[in-house]
Amino acid sequence: MNRLVKVLVTLALSLSVAFADETATPAADSAATVETELKQELAMRDSVMQVQGNACTVEKDSLRAVIETEKAKSENWEKSYNTVKKDNETCAQMLSTSIGVNENKQKKEDEDRRAAAMATSSSFLGGVGIGLLIMWLIMK
Repeated sequence: MNRLVKVLVTLALSLSVAFADETATPAADSAATVETELKQELAMRDSVMQVQGNACTVEKDSLRAVIETEKAKSENWEKSYNTVKKDNETCAQMLSTSIGVNENKQKKEDEDRRAAAMATSSSFLGGVGIGLLIMWLIMK
């Protein structure tokens, strides 16, 4: 019996060791699985952060390009405005000069017309006066 107890104890111990190895293996596998999952999650997080970083870089470059384009447009509009302003000032000066010349020309034409009308009326009145003088001499 002593021997039977030893065999049963040995058998129980070997089964417990075998069972312990089987239960330890899933724990070790579980730890390895958890470690693998953590590594995968870290890799995914890093890739997401890298994609977000790339997206931010692309957006930053895009916004910088938009700002440069708007700056160029602003400079172009400013140059166009200054050109139009200068042309407007030149045109206003030319118009005022032209108006002044036309007014002077109009005044001169009016004076010439008055002088011509005066000469015509003076000539007519002079002819009437001479005619009356001749008629008076004849009738006398």
